[in-house]
Amino acid sequence: MTRSAIWQWRGWTGAGPLWLNAVLLAAVPFTTGPLPAQIAVIAALAAVGGLVRHLWFGDYGHPAVHLAAALMGAAAVALVIT
Repeated sequence: MTRSAIWQWRGWTGAGPLWLNAVLLAAVPFTTGPLPAQIAVIAALAAVGGLVRHLWFGDYGHPAVHLAAALMGAAAVALVIT
């Protein structure tokens, strides 16, 4: 993929980690297994990747959404593990 192809692509996945982590945080009181924590780690890493992409190309949503998703993923992991 070239830089111009990435520049032109504007997918809906930029907010995906935010909504996934919101669902995970809502489900945390009802779960005790390691699977929600693993999903939260993946979603948090996707959010960090979205933040890096936004900072590099400036075309991928608002950085606050990516930062919030990364923090929500970290919170979900902390709540599941403790």
